[in-house]
Amino acid sequence: VKKKFDEIFNDDSVVGSVEVYHLDLMSLASVRSFAHTVISLDCPVHVLINNAGIMFGGRKETEDGFESQLATNYLGHFLLSHLLLPLLERTGQADTPARIVNVSSVAHYCGSWMDFSDLHLRKLYSPEQAYGNSKAAQIMFTSHLSTMLQSSQAPVQVVSLHPGVVYTDLYTNVTWVKIFSLIAKLLMKTAKQGGDTLVHAALDPDLVGSRQVYLENCRQGRNSSFTSRVENQAKLWGLTCSLLGIQQFGTS
Repeated sequence: VKKKFDEIFNDDSVVGSVEVYHLDLMSLASVRSFAHTVISLDCPVHVLINNAGIMFGGRKETEDGFESQLATNYLGHFLLSHLLLPLLERTGQADTPARIVNVSSVAHYCGSWMDFSDLHLRKLYSPEQAYGNSKAAQIMFTSHLSTMLQSSQAPVQVVSLHPGVVYTDLYTNVTWVKIFSLIAKLLMKTAKQGGDTLVHAALDPDLVGSRQVYLENCRQGRNSSFTSRVENQAKLWGLTCSLLGIQQFGTS
């Protein structure tokens, strides 16, 4: 990662620097260690982009006993946001709020069959269902947290998004993409194109004060009715806080 950024900074028109720290979203201990490292830097954090993820593959459980896709795509991001929220609140201002950007997917529609009594799919596992659940969870997390922060007038804005179908290593476990890689490259967005909506969500000043919480192609998208239901958002929020041992979100 650092090598890639070093190549970018070789361009004289680009200024800045990059630091890389280890983070394994499948491990709650690693998430806590990473958050501690960031906080100890004693510098402002203007944007947290929860982007890292995995897709499909056989059922695996993390060291904490969580289904791996849910842990990587959702639970790790939830915990990291909880731990860094105080820093984001100190950084943000009313007219320039800090931002949390949760990268979801149109696949969140598959999460419309989420079973709250079996979030880790121990009874019946489907890789597609597991991925859909994790992406639906990101949107519900975004909506619930956004409502909380607005009611407390915290200077932090939360947005989720679908970046498009992007040709990246995310498709390692998708057979047809590996077999027909040339065709896939023609049909899918490049990583650079896929990053457009992320940059928009993180930096566009026109989003300040907006109640848009789900974006597609840099504009308001349409998320599923399941993820829009306040009762589903609240139920998942409670279950997640219980799983992660969080008594009050954003408070250590």
